Amino acid sequence: MKLMTYNILNGGEDRMELIIKIISNEKLDFLVINEANGFNENNNQRLNKLAEQIELPYFDLSLSGEYDYHTAIFSRYPFARKEQLKPMRNAGIMVNIKTKLGDLSIVGMHLTPYTEDLRLKEIELILNQQKKYENKILMGDLNSLSFSDNYNQKVIKGFNNYQLEKFTKDSKLCFNVIDKITSHGYLDAAYIFNKQKISTVPTGINKDKAHSASIRVDYIFTSTSLKDKVKSYSVIKTILTEKASDHYPVIIETK
Repeated sequence: MKLMTYNILNGGEDRMELIIKIISNEKLDFLVINEANGFNENNNQRLNKLAEQIELPYFDLSLSGEYDYHTAIFSRYPFARKEQLKPMRNAGIMVNIKTKLGDLSIVGMHLTPYTEDLRLKEIELILNQQKKYENKILMGDLNSLSFSDNYNQKVIKGFNNYQLEKFTKDSKLCFNVIDKITSHGYLDAAYIFNKQKISTVPTGINKDKAHSASIRVDYIFTSTSLKDKVKSYSVIKTILTEKASDHYPVIIETK
């Protein structure tokens, strides 16, 4: 089973051909799209069209609690259950699917870009909603840093005001959100394969002042019950992904 999380930057309408090519090349079984801006317009026209183009027939959309930053999910497997995760500044959705790995609970999410304290409230809500399931996957743009990535605290000296507000508190880097996730028994797929230092932003087209440094903000976590089932982790960095969004797509594959 192959799963991807991809923030496509403001709906990606002018880059959709590239985005579709990147997704289709991977032959995915499950996909989370962050910043699915405009996917709800004209009776979900863009949502329906993308599902057809990437050949993932089961899909849904969670609308943003603020602005237009929706989260879309696409699956090769039918949904046994769906649940919108609210309240969130952006969006989140939890689904259950039946696979060769057994019953899976998967959350696709996009946490607020504002402060670590606000993100912590959102992730606590999500963890509480998913705790009843055994086999779990969390994936998306968490807008958060991980202690395991070994950032030098001196990096703060080069931060602009956007980055200071987003990633620091009391002049120190914040790792509370990722620490909260791992304290609940989730495993960081990047860390399993010693690839946690591979950045997921910025790409060649980045204009986001909060992502001007090479950092990892896109993650895939699995429950410990799935640890031995994860075969690989990768961040797709190609000529196409440099142009398609300001984030790189992140993928795991299971055995």
